[in-house]
Amino acid sequence: MQFVSCFKNLCSNKGLSTAFLILICTSVFLIVMVLWLSAKIGHSIQIDRNSSRLMNPAIHKIYNNSKAISLVQYGKDGLDDLVARRKKYANRLSLNPCPETPPGLVGKLAINVQDITSSVTNDDSLRLVCYGGSYIPDDCVPRERTAIIIPYRDREDHLDILTNHLHNILQRQQLEYRIFAIEMALPTQFNRGLLANIGFLFAKETGDFSCFIIHDVDALMMNDKNLYRCGSQPRHLVTGSTKYRSGNNEYGLPYDSYMSGVIALTDSQYTKANGFSNVYFGWGGEDDDFNIRVQRANMKFERPEKDVGIYMAIPHETDSTNQKNPARFGILDVSAARQWIEGVNSFIDNPLKIKYKRYAIEYRQYYTWLLIGVNEAAITKKEVVAHAFEKGENNINSRLIL
Repeated sequence: MQFVSCFKNLCSNKGLSTAFLILICTSVFLIVMVLWLSAKIGHSIQIDRNSSRLMNPAIHKIYNNSKAISLVQYGKDGLDDLVARRKKYANRLSLNPCPETPPGLVGKLAINVQDITSSVTNDDSLRLVCYGGSYIPDDCVPRERTAIIIPYRDREDHLDILTNHLHNILQRQQLEYRIFAIEMALPTQFNRGLLANIGFLFAKETGDFSCFIIHDVDALMMNDKNLYRCGSQPRHLVTGSTKYRSGNNEYGLPYDSYMSGVIALTDSQYTKANGFSNVYFGWGGEDDDFNIRVQRANMKFERPEKDVGIYMAIPHETDSTNQKNPARFGILDVSAARQWIEGVNSFIDNPLKIKYKRYAIEYRQYYTWLLIGVNEAAITKKEVVAHAFEKGENNINSRLIL
């Protein structure tokens, strides 16, 4: 207030020439505006140039050294949509719970392998999706608030197909949901378990979800009665996949204890098992390790009916950045020794906390995208070798190729 008063007195001083007064007053005004804008925007907006090619101009947050820096650019249509939806959901106390069995389900789905995108896309469903990939039914209170977590890298075509398919199906299932794509930045090898853990924690930061589903990017549900809900035990939602078809059997599994593809857990179930292991860089092992963790936590996976939990695997070539992990069987041998040492607790309350960078977050039209980076060598050395020795696994070096 004193500054403003001084500014007014200066501008009203008759002893100074008019031109000089105008120059001084204009300069002071510009300085004040610059200071105000600096305080409003902040001085630390930095964009990681390596990930800038992936930035969406609609709405996103940039992360540098794990410090959140907001940069929001709403288009008028997007802003109007958000305002309208907020008003729409402001008073939901008068609504009844959604039916136990959603009335709009059709059962087994038909997908044209030659034109998968058109087969799974429903424009009416996509129009109801909020930026960031979220949806809430407007005619009833949903029985589940589901976070779909997709560990992912460089397969955007598959991601678009899957998200289009999920929006169509999950709206028929009358769920409140949000889709998250968690991507591992190059050059680090892909690590599905670590991405699942980070996605789980990020989803918890973002919303109040009652169910968390870890979902492969190439797995398309083929029966919409396979409800994306959680249960009293962890749920493996896959009873068969076209990836493992054999003979006349269109849908199969590689082995009975296979627990990969799509799994559903509550917050407490995920935490009780200590999430996934973080040390499986490359393809394979993390799903079997997680199955062991679930059993050692006195839980067991349940599956839907055989003709309900069927999935189509989107055909694709081998990912050059996700080669088979030659150490996976040795790491799996010491799963029990590592379960309470490393897992989702490695990011929460662990003296040997795993460090990772959030390079970017984008609230894209049909999903929320998080790009992260880690140091593979630091994680494998710290979490596997050192602690396995402490647990008496003295021959670990002969079994692990790190």
